[in-house]
Amino acid sequence: MGGSTLRLSLRQGSPTTAESEARDIAPVIDSKAAADARSVIRRWEGYAPTPLVPLNKLATQLGVKSVWCKDESGRFGLGSFKSLGGAFGVLRALQDEIEGRTKQRPSAEELWAGHPEASLITTTTASAGNHGRSVAWGSSQFGCTCVVVLPEDAHPARAQAIESHGAQVVRFEGSYDEAVGYTEQEAERNGWLIVSDTAYNGYEETPMRIMEGYTVLADEMLQSLAAESVDLTHLFIQTGVGGLATGVCSHLVKELGVRRPRFIAVEPWRADCFGRSLRSGKQVFAEPPFETEMGGLAAGIPSTIAWTFLGQYLDAALALPESVWQIGAMALGTGELGARIAAGPSGASGVGALVALTRLPGLAKLLDFQPDSQVGALITEARFY
Repeated sequence: MGGSTLRLSLRQGSPTTAESEARDIAPVIDSKAAADARSVIRRWEGYAPTPLVPLNKLATQLGVKSVWCKDESGRFGLGSFKSLGGAFGVLRALQDEIEGRTKQRPSAEELWAGHPEASLITTTTASAGNHGRSVAWGSSQFGCTCVVVLPEDAHPARAQAIESHGAQVVRFEGSYDEAVGYTEQEAERNGWLIVSDTAYNGYEETPMRIMEGYTVLADEMLQSLAAESVDLTHLFIQTGVGGLATGVCSHLVKELGVRRPRFIAVEPWRADCFGRSLRSGKQVFAEPPFETEMGGLAAGIPSTIAWTFLGQYLDAALALPESVWQIGAMALGTGELGARIAAGPSGASGVGALVALTRLPGLAKLLDFQPDSQVGALITEARFY
């Protein structure tokens, strides 16, 4: 796993070209529900589109026309794209619960102002950090209490950030995937509302709503690209359980059709469940320990919703050793790529993969990098420590 080595997995039996697709697969995310989510989130206090930043020096190094990164490090002051999904999931879960109790559905504005029923409700989720912070923040904004379960290897700074929003943090001795099961048991025992971004059999509605929130990011990106007259040919996107990738990529498929870019998943070396699944042609799990600081991506079980969509639309997946996010974070931090951004391990992984590809022309060729290619990546989180 040394150096800047990457492990490339291609979708089984399919070339990495969006234009070759002849399938007509129904969108996994309902278009009206996603539009409603974007309308609601854009009315929240503190909302502002995050920037699309050119990395001109990296484009030169890769031999492509341009490289663009969507910088989520300033989103709602929480330092992560997760604030779009987790807090929106809290909102919808509270609306459902209060409507069930009172027969009246509160608006988002009523919950922001303070609703008496909300104070009687506790939300909970398992998280590697950023999703938990988003759920904690959303819970504090909408007036309910919150319990977040963190796996034992989550950095203390993650716990402190969650606690800063008034949530209780419970440390779990096990992996993220095991923490999901533990959280489900505790929610059942205590009568808590689960707001998880991981979909599994019997639990898919809230993860779907969280993905609807992530379409805000995709819609902003399309508007910024249009303003720059850019048509992306490739998009490198972090997966984890796949919620972000599903929310973003499904919106791009809906809006762009066959003009959509190639989708390349970015994963830790050992937590490469999507890469393994692409190679197998079916959903495959990755077993812990994952041994990575890319905590937001340290998941071995794909979300059921995510695999349903990404198994059809991911063109490739790259598994990254730790050195790759490190070179990405360092290059972004120094500004040597054309912009100075303080990115965390998961956040820097996509750009790190592109930096590594400058040294691996064979892999870049397999991904069909050309002189006229226009490449996108996401900086999904700020550096917290």
